[in-house]
Amino acid sequence: MNRCARPVVRLATAIRHASQGTRTYVDSSLAENVKTDLKNVKKNSKKQKRSKVPRKNPITGEPIEPPSGKVEIKGHSVLLGARLRRSFLYVPAHNERFLEKALKSAADCIVFDLEDGVAPSEKKQARKNLKNLWERLATEGYRIGENQGADLCLRINHEGWLGPKQWEGPSKTIQAPSLEIDQDLDLLALRSVLKLGVNVVAPKVNFPYDIRNIRELVLQKQKAVVDPSRQIKRLEMIPTIETALATLNLGLFHSHAKQFSAMVFASEDYCASMGIPRTQDHSNMLFARSQLVHVCKASRNTPIDMVCQDFKDLSILEKECEEGVYLGFEGKQAIHPDQIETINRIFSPKIQEVEWAKALLEAVEKNKTDGAFEFEGKMVDRPVFRKAENILEISNRIEKFEKDKFVTKLEF
Repeated sequence: MNRCARPVVRLATAIRHASQGTRTYVDSSLAENVKTDLKNVKKNSKKQKRSKVPRKNPITGEPIEPPSGKVEIKGHSVLLGARLRRSFLYVPAHNERFLEKALKSAADCIVFDLEDGVAPSEKKQARKNLKNLWERLATEGYRIGENQGADLCLRINHEGWLGPKQWEGPSKTIQAPSLEIDQDLDLLALRSVLKLGVNVVAPKVNFPYDIRNIRELVLQKQKAVVDPSRQIKRLEMIPTIETALATLNLGLFHSHAKQFSAMVFASEDYCASMGIPRTQDHSNMLFARSQLVHVCKASRNTPIDMVCQDFKDLSILEKECEEGVYLGFEGKQAIHPDQIETINRIFSPKIQEVEWAKALLEAVEKNKTDGAFEFEGKMVDRPVFRKAENILEISNRIEKFEKDKFVTKLEF
């Protein structure tokens, strides 16, 4: 018997004996104390359940916001409503000829670069070129042969993102940490950009609050030029993971998954951060790349793999693409239009995979069962059925996307 319950039992016994005429002496204060203690324990436990302990990261002090909603096992961000971003083409914005050529490429995503691809002396001209291009697209529309289906993005400059205090202005308002970044973000407040829906690629991001601050600052700039009654489209953010610190903080990015829509792994800066060479088999970058993929898959975002430097040797590019697919990447960065066809092809379901999926689902229909059965010499069950359904769904979406990608005639 529990020791705490013994005084209560003795009290009950004393009452029974009293009714029978038996005199028993019991210290009833013990029982009353036990009852009071039990009530206090229950009361305190209820208080503990009701109280909300603030969840904050011990390093940054940032509130941790786990992704909300039902967890769906889909395996590909496109099946969960994300954009198709197989090929992620960078184009230096200071060269007008490169800009026009990029618009005629088959890239799923065109990234107008103001960062590493542009020399400091050319950045002013690069911004001017982008203003002219976006004004033309917003007023005249796309021309015949141009890629109207591509996601348009702007890669801004960086300041190393050393901490949240870099973004603090007077009265704790948010301001850009440098004039360079402020001028880049001014581009996103142009009326032509608001019409086109240009998104942001943020390089060398180490913490998720960098993403939040960029979005809030851009929103401030956009509200200054837009009618207050008009709803501004949410800006999609794509952080680039390029350092050892960012890799260690990938768990924080999962906690702030609503802040971005895709993540990019940059191999050269990562290797420089680690002080390691870029090996041919990429084995020394496996940990960081795999971590990024896991975070994206858990947060329903698109993981985009590193650049292939050998842009003239498509056989090397093909091997790197296959490796990326095996790791779970859904797209790859490109630095030349000639890389796009290979990237788009390998990051799409193969013809053999589509035929296998169709045959399997036909067999499922014939068997009229959700259980396991033999198919082509192997046992298959529900997870395999879902895989086949996903392959067909991705293939159908890519087919529809490719059909309407290029402008074939002008509409008046």
